[in-house]
Amino acid sequence: MFTFLDLQSEVKRRSTRDQSGTTYDVAIQNTINTSLFRVARECPWRVLRRKSYFDTETKYTTGTGAVSVTADSASFSVTGATFITDNIQVGRRVKFGTDANYYTIRTITSETAGTIDRTYQGTTSTTTSYEFLPTEEYNLPIQVNPTRDFLWHNAYGYPVMLEYVTDQDFRGYSINDVTTGVPLCYRMWGQDMVKTQPVKASVMRVASSSSSDKSIAITVFGIVSSYPDYEIITTDASDGTTAVSGSKSFTSVERVVKSASTVGRITVDANSANDTIAVLPVGDTTGGIIYSKCQLWPLPDAVYPINVQYYKDPWRLVNNGDVHEMGQEFDESIILLSTAKIKYESSMNEDGDKFFGLYQDEVRTLRRTNADKIDWLETLKRPYESRRRNRLVNNGRGLLYSQLGPNYGPSWR
Repeated sequence: MFTFLDLQSEVKRRSTRDQSGTTYDVAIQNTINTSLFRVARECPWRVLRRKSYFDTETKYTTGTGAVSVTADSASFSVTGATFITDNIQVGRRVKFGTDANYYTIRTITSETAGTIDRTYQGTTSTTTSYEFLPTEEYNLPIQVNPTRDFLWHNAYGYPVMLEYVTDQDFRGYSINDVTTGVPLCYRMWGQDMVKTQPVKASVMRVASSSSSDKSIAITVFGIVSSYPDYEIITTDASDGTTAVSGSKSFTSVERVVKSASTVGRITVDANSANDTIAVLPVGDTTGGIIYSKCQLWPLPDAVYPINVQYYKDPWRLVNNGDVHEMGQEFDESIILLSTAKIKYESSMNEDGDKFFGLYQDEVRTLRRTNADKIDWLETLKRPYESRRRNRLVNNGRGLLYSQLGPNYGPSWR
């Protein structure tokens, strides 16, 4: 199997017949990487199959139960709570005492206090109870391709696949989004480089897993004092593992990048290391892990392991000795596509067409032996053609035969 350097040499040979000099090395490296990503997108390749899981989080009631709320105020406090330590995320739903309303957490201001999205509609109290509803949103595994994945669990004692529902369908049906139970459906909305947001507005800290990563500039983009902003925080000049704090207090973070290739992983955290905001991988100069977000419904009433099976996006090649993860059978397709791109850039359209044609033929042969046929992806249907709507509007009460067991229902189903 070709290393990154082998791929560069072969692309040079086919595109220019001249492997001397280093003028275009970076351009060729970039072309190979973009070609690798393009080949990975051609179809669901078996070599990119992956499995992972995450655990759901159920309701949260830490503290003595002595909750202070004031009528027509958006602030609340809970004696004995540990919101920051327990990484309680903004956006979770909360219910206070006998008040029938559900509120959304807008800010966490300390370990024991926060604010909600609207003023409290109940009666002022210093001794009422509270309950944070189960967590709705979760990170999918790193580099998951969100269009080629599925989720399932064994909560009923046998595998049940969660049904994908668009956000438009979910909101359009006016679903009761505070329902709790065994998750049946999931939605996808959001993809970024952030593992978790700061629970409370906080300065960022950066550190590497390697002492060799000295004076590496880490740029954090996000919201500071309600406005878009950024800050460059440089790793310690003497020892990259020593944490260095910035000076700006971020309420949320959008993106984190680094200025140079690193020997170790760069970790960005907040709130005295209680919140791990992002982890940048070894190597790649501006590489970041991409997290896709999913939302579960109903909200999980217990801790359930949610299994994820997916096709991943490949990692970028950085060092000359790197080997891509698709296997040696894909070397030729990467080389042909890279060569075609260079020929087109050189205004050699006929040669570009020739190599691109060879690339297409190579992909066709790869499909015969290396591609999966996916028949479980969602397809557009008219509302009455899908069972999804009934499952949602019935709040999960209309269980499927697969959930009730093989001995239930008519034999002709």
